[in-house]
Amino acid sequence: MASKFVRGATAIAAASALAFGGVSAASAAPAGSLGGLTGSLGGKKDLDTPEGDRVKLGNVGGPAFNVDLYKQVHGATTVAPGATVKTRIEVQGVKGKTSINEVIEWMPKGFKLVKVERIKGGLLGDSVHQLGQSEYAVTQNKDNTEVHVSWEEGLLIKHKPTVDTATPLLLDFTWKAPEKEGTYKNGAGLKIGAVVNNNKTFDTGTPIVVKKGAAPSGSLSGSSIAGS
Repeated sequence: MASKFVRGATAIAAASALAFGGVSAASAAPAGSLGGLTGSLGGKKDLDTPEGDRVKLGNVGGPAFNVDLYKQVHGATTVAPGATVKTRIEVQGVKGKTSINEVIEWMPKGFKLVKVERIKGGLLGDSVHQLGQSEYAVTQNKDNTEVHVSWEEGLLIKHKPTVDTATPLLLDFTWKAPEKEGTYKNGAGLKIGAVVNNNKTFDTGTPIVVKKGAAPSGSLSGSSIAGS
């Protein structure tokens, strides 16, 4: 009877910590975790490490709350037509604990989205979570394909994810390159919980060169294409 009481009390305390912003297994991980009740028992525990240059796109926010936005390519930036291109969006806190309302990844029209990944944390640990198509929106903005990602954290009291100087937010996007050769500009955008300069989009990501004869940077076998 005593052991049942202890287990029950522990579960209630853990749920309360998640709901009211207390320390959880997910709190030490990069934001991008949902703070859900449980994490995955198997599978990858962390996102792949990008190899490309970490490019600062710009700063978003005002004097009290602001963040830096970065974009990075995981592998080669010159790829064959139809090859895999994987990018990372990183939101790094600079001033204050800043709410992240929406992350926007964009690539030129012709790139096909394959999947979106982030870290999802819970009481049983953190793991890589592939977002379902209901967790993001793919839209066309003139000649660009945009992926809009937003979510809420907390078990009982829902709130937008936050970042600070110690806890960044990471999102990985996997794309299929177009068949047409060329040099493709790209970028990212952000909407945050700040009074001024709270919505910006940038176009200064590392260009992707699609060229026949370039080594493919990955395989799309077994992956379903979303947003096509």
